[in-house]
Amino acid sequence: MKLGAYGCLRVGIGLFPAGLEFFQPVLIALALIGIVYAGLVALVQEDLKFVIGYSSVSHGFRDARLAVASPRAVSGAVLQMFSHGVIAGLLFAVVGRMIYERTHTRQISALRALPLFRLLPFAAVAFVLAGLASMGMPGFSGFPAELTILVGAWQFSPLVTLAAVVGVLVAAAFTLRAVQLSFFGTTSEKAMPDHPLPPITWPEKAGALLLLAATIFVGLRPGFLFHWINTALESPLFQAALKGGAL
Repeated sequence: MKLGAYGCLRVGIGLFPAGLEFFQPVLIALALIGIVYAGLVALVQEDLKFVIGYSSVSHGFRDARLAVASPRAVSGAVLQMFSHGVIAGLLFAVVGRMIYERTHTRQISALRALPLFRLLPFAAVAFVLAGLASMGMPGFSGFPAELTILVGAWQFSPLVTLAAVVGVLVAAAFTLRAVQLSFFGTTSEKAMPDHPLPPITWPEKAGALLLLAATIFVGLRPGFLFHWINTALESPLFQAALKGGAL
């Protein structure tokens, strides 16, 4: 999912620095529209996988287009590309591998009738933690990434930053809705299925824990990746492109 953003940052800025300056207002306007619009679409989805998909679209607009606001925002966008790749992978793993393989449905209305937090407690905990990471909560990799993007956007325009914050609030809304309805929709013992669901296997747990460990480690030690990112951004080629684009 991040190849397009990588192409824009790694190739597009270097090849078309003057075009970057010309299209900067257009890209930022499209970013703000995409962030809010994709978030609102995610807010009304009934398929849990579609919620994650439109969440990825919203994050993608923030990554690639708000990055043109300033060099600081570029470094945050690169970190967000890594962060959201890990978090989205975890969310899709929980929904597609852990839940769908056992319930044979991704419909929120159907999952709402099941006390999934009792049937699949590990999946519930993993999804809640991944949701918090996706929302940009401190302690996860999404927080330093989004904070850096917003700080860089603030240096360009406080109004643009405030508009982007609306997208963050929408992301919190559709994430909390998905968590509440899918895993905590009912607490009735009568809703328990006749046959218990197969337990989460150790390989599934290991994969989820590996992704969780990655987002927590980067959230607590963002400098581990920022060191590599900033070193690349300080290269003569990239600095010349940014100066040519008047960022």
